[in-house]
Amino acid sequence: MNNPYGYINGRVRMMRTALVEARAMDDVQNTLNYQEFLRQISETPLREDLGEATAQGAGLGQLDEALSRNYLKAISHLRSIATGQPAREIEAMLLRYDLQNVKTLVRGVQTGRAADDIVAGLIPAGTLPWSALQGAAQSADVASLAQTLSVAGGKIGQILRAAVSSGASSLLDLEVALDQGYYRAVLSGVRGTNVRRYFTREIDIRNLLIARQLRGAAPNVRYFIPGGRDVSEADFLRIAGGDNSVSAPDLGAILEAPDLGSSEAIARRLLDEASRNVAMADALGPGVALDYLRRKEQEIARMRLIGRAKFYGLSKDELQKELEGA
Repeated sequence: MNNPYGYINGRVRMMRTALVEARAMDDVQNTLNYQEFLRQISETPLREDLGEATAQGAGLGQLDEALSRNYLKAISHLRSIATGQPAREIEAMLLRYDLQNVKTLVRGVQTGRAADDIVAGLIPAGTLPWSALQGAAQSADVASLAQTLSVAGGKIGQILRAAVSSGASSLLDLEVALDQGYYRAVLSGVRGTNVRRYFTREIDIRNLLIARQLRGAAPNVRYFIPGGRDVSEADFLRIAGGDNSVSAPDLGAILEAPDLGSSEAIARRLLDEASRNVAMADALGPGVALDYLRRKEQEIARMRLIGRAKFYGLSKDELQKELEGA
């Protein structure tokens, strides 16, 4: 029987040709002002979805809508070309965006941000309906947020409701509960050896970031995420206690970085590398789609940051700092 990923990955590689090339991204980054920025992105594959974003007097709201439209179209196209087990694996990978969106909602609701500000930070991807996410942003507290998302369906909403019901209330408790449930769902949904190896790498990196965040407090194993390969529960507790040694040498840079922000930037670079590697090694598996999703996410995030920088007149150095932290 033919491997269905032969066809799917051929289509995904075609989709990759519609990503903004590195040189074009540099040209966009080097524009002098917002109007020049709009002219430059009008020369990229994003132009078909810009719509009113380039109209006279249009602002960041129209730009966000245009980028969201492009992102959603790409995700919908990817979902449309897969059936059977590949479709289930792609849906499992799309849970990543549910996770990010629910974390954004939790942070926003906990800190009392306006609903419009929360929605501006959401990603128009994943399995949760966009209308449900917009409605959830208006929640008065995390308990009502969890209720709204669980009614909307989706595994991450159910995980949040279970965490709230069990008494989790601090941001760290809620985020780790979401991470633990997310990785259980993903690892049960994907079969390919290479893509599973990517997620075990992601779990190791997430555990290192959490352990670093816990330093100065009493280490607690309830914050450990099972499923990794190179960071055990004992390693997690030891690192949370201040030790910087880890069995995988390249992961040590996360612990040796001068601050948490630098650690997170290193973590993103390591995951970018892991994503590229799995795409090359997984020609007949879901790794190609995983790598495409990561590249598309980064493209949209960078465009949003650059657009805001040009709109508000940030300097080149200020923009570069924002991009390094993204």
